[in-house]
Amino acid sequence: MNKTVELVNSWATFEESHPQSGISDFCRYYLISHQKQESNDIFLHGVVPPGGAAVLIKLMTLIIRMFNIYFHAALKNVPIKQVEEFYFLTTIKNLKSPKKTEVIFHTVNEISNGLNILNSLIKQKYVTEHDDQYDKRTKRLTLTSKGKKVLEVCYEKIHLVNEMMFMEMPADDIKLCIELLKNIETKFSDKWMKQKTMPFHVVFESVTGKKITNKTITKNILAKRR
Repeated sequence: MNKTVELVNSWATFEESHPQSGISDFCRYYLISHQKQESNDIFLHGVVPPGGAAVLIKLMTLIIRMFNIYFHAALKNVPIKQVEEFYFLTTIKNLKSPKKTEVIFHTVNEISNGLNILNSLIKQKYVTEHDDQYDKRTKRLTLTSKGKKVLEVCYEKIHLVNEMMFMEMPADDIKLCIELLKNIETKFSDKWMKQKTMPFHVVFESVTGKKITNKTITKNILAKRR
């Protein structure tokens, strides 16, 4: 195939899957997808799962866990009890005056665990509760001045961890990663709360339109091992 035609076809395929991306995004994507992949025993500790999605999930999981370890270390002298409290504080700040369930939903937490974290923040006087203006049965949350101060310190610390972990990654590459992944977050952010109590096969079928069978599972496993 003519190289120009091949490039145009590649661009058309990319544009269809990533309608919001530009030519520069395509160029990076094209270079990465055609880059020679060399074996590397260090990558994922030498244990690379079959299938691109599995590799991506493992990679993101490990990065997030390592990030939280460094963030926890950076917060050693900051008076919050756990990293998760930072995520709750910044969510309350961004949502202005949210209900408890809204904070828990936005941080993707179980109700019981989320309530424990919120109660801890209230006890530490980083957050205060107040009645909803239109529904006295509902409580809303607001950061106290103490909460705002500790959150500012947390922002300084997380900025340092971000700088350390992503210092070798160009800003454009970070933007491309966001562009490629944001649709997944958007797709499931409004669904997971309703679907978490549903049997997985029901969720899978409602999202994909496919039915799960033992034959399908075996076929998928064999295909990924090739």
